Amino acid sequence: MRKIFDEDDDDGYSDLDKKKILVTIIPFVLIIIILAVTLAVGGMKKEKNDLEDLQQSIMDYADEHGETESSGRQEEQSTPDKAEEASPSIPPDDTDKVTVSPGPVPDKDVMEQGKVDFSKVTYSTESQLKEMMAYWADNNQKALDDLANLERFMAMSWSLKGTDDCYYYGQKDANGLPNGTGIAVYRDNQYYYGEWKNGLRSGNGTWIHYHIHLAENKTDLFTYHQYTGGWKDDLPSGEGSEHYEYDTALLKEGIGYDTNLVGSYLNGMIHGEFFITNLYADGTVKEWNASAEKGAWIYQSETKDKKGNRTVYVDIHDPENYIWMKPEENVNIKVPCLIANAVVRSASS
Repeated sequence: MRKIFDEDDDDGYSDLDKKKILVTIIPFVLIIIILAVTLAVGGMKKEKNDLEDLQQSIMDYADEHGETESSGRQEEQSTPDKAEEASPSIPPDDTDKVTVSPGPVPDKDVMEQGKVDFSKVTYSTESQLKEMMAYWADNNQKALDDLANLERFMAMSWSLKGTDDCYYYGQKDANGLPNGTGIAVYRDNQYYYGEWKNGLRSGNGTWIHYHIHLAENKTDLFTYHQYTGGWKDDLPSGEGSEHYEYDTALLKEGIGYDTNLVGSYLNGMIHGEFFITNLYADGTVKEWNASAEKGAWIYQSETKDKKGNRTVYVDIHDPENYIWMKPEENVNIKVPCLIANAVVRSASS
């Protein structure tokens, strides 16, 4: 093989030729190196700028939606103000993130429609409560519902209108106070069956509030609401559950309506761990976990949306999906409409 730079080769290159070649090649190589470095630096700068732009976009989105700085999901909670930070996804609109709080009010349609003059309906508190008590003891819910919708039972409840009294039938102590197992009826078609002590509901029992309509109902979502579980000093206390039945024709799309709350209560208010199911207008049911303390849901995170709503329930199947609630509604949550410390009247009186 011929050597390019062999001085003894007459056909080779002279020293001058070699110098010309080097002078031509070296600048070209340097230009290539400079271009490569420039492109590399430019790419790094672009990548950095892109990253900074992405970070800024995220911050702008968080500011717009009211998010606060967040870290990992909460595992233990104490009070609503001490919940650890989380990073839940923010739903696109209010109907997806605010559930209807359990809060039916005593229905007045039966009393005000004028369809039935209950003052003229004959009833017997003792025989009727004795009849209802037998079905309750047998856990015959359908029979209870049917009885509550009879005019003579509605008239019995109507007779207590404007009072916090109740008619009682059952076991009593030496002073004539409810003590042991018994049943009572209150105004607004409310009933209780279970244990009593010293004239107050205490132990285990079930309370039902029937929402009865004698005319077309266009506003009241509820057909009935009940609480079953522990009682103390005439209020739900201890382990218990609430159940709601709805007029499904009145449910709004995209809103979750609480149907079952299973947890614990203190002085009538939510207090402890809860399992919750809620119903949607399309018939689907979702399951949630929540915690409460002294009548308020403990927030699942510090996150707020742009309207100030907070996370109160977490989806048991998707830990990044929540039910949201307005903080002003997250106070004094208790078993609604419950009449407590009623003046007890004997059913035979």
